[in-house]
Amino acid sequence: MKPETQAILTTQMGKTLQSLSLVVGLTMAAGQVSATERDADGFSVDKVNSSIGRELSSAELTTVNSGRIGSLAELDQTQLNQLRFNAENNQSTGIKPKTRQEMISAHKKGLIPVKYQLKKVKGDSQANVPAAFANPIYNEFAIYDASSRLFEDNDYDGFYQTFSVTFDADVYGAYQNEHAEVYAEMYLSRNGGPWEHYYTTDIFTIVGDSTEDDFEVLTTLNSGYSADYYDVLIDLYEVGYTDIVATVSSDDFDSLYALPLESSDRDYIDNGNSSSEGHGGGSLSFIVLLGLALLARLRGLSTKR
Repeated sequence: MKPETQAILTTQMGKTLQSLSLVVGLTMAAGQVSATERDADGFSVDKVNSSIGRELSSAELTTVNSGRIGSLAELDQTQLNQLRFNAENNQSTGIKPKTRQEMISAHKKGLIPVKYQLKKVKGDSQANVPAAFANPIYNEFAIYDASSRLFEDNDYDGFYQTFSVTFDADVYGAYQNEHAEVYAEMYLSRNGGPWEHYYTTDIFTIVGDSTEDDFEVLTTLNSGYSADYYDVLIDLYEVGYTDIVATVSSDDFDSLYALPLESSDRDYIDNGNSSSEGHGGGSLSFIVLLGLALLARLRGLSTKR
């Protein structure tokens, strides 16, 4: 081969490899392939979930005879559609869930949305009084009951991607049927590990020790949750106050203990298709193979005489 031709081929080889590196880099930056965001099995490690909370009506408080395992047919269709919509539009932020201690600290520092803080009325003489002392009436709170139900196990491995937690919070004050505006922070703990935040409810009203003000949180785990057993913890807050007013967890109710859960990207039936969802190595593998083929071709041409 003439020196001029060999030089041209060498230059082309360098440009090809440079372009290949650029494509791989852009692909990984776009989030299509990221070795640091996948576990050994190719599943995303970023924890993403979709949750919807609501106050239950009297008619919905009827005990379901089917026990802990539920059917999607039992769920409100509007709520289920909203949950599906949220799941389809949820994007991984790459930010790890906050621990319970981090959430408690955020509350203490007032680093919470404005709607959960005590509302000030213009001209109110209490306007400059700290929120914790703005309301002279102090109530006592308790979470009387809590339960969970499991939905959706597409691969029939005993681990569910969707679950609900329902709880009944009570308030006791100076008057009968005392009212209070509250909200809850929800946490999951994998197999006895640290508590990680997964949902903050909207504000809802509880009345005395009524059994008709239950609150339900329906959740689908989208990614980042390995098949395992998860405990649930609920911290109740009164609007405008930074301290937890009531807490329950798997230590208090068996129904919050060892929920068999996994994220939806792991809950599929493997039909032998190598492109099964949940694995993210396909794009990178194709690019690498293409690059190796081009490299072999160029080297073959450069050795010809």
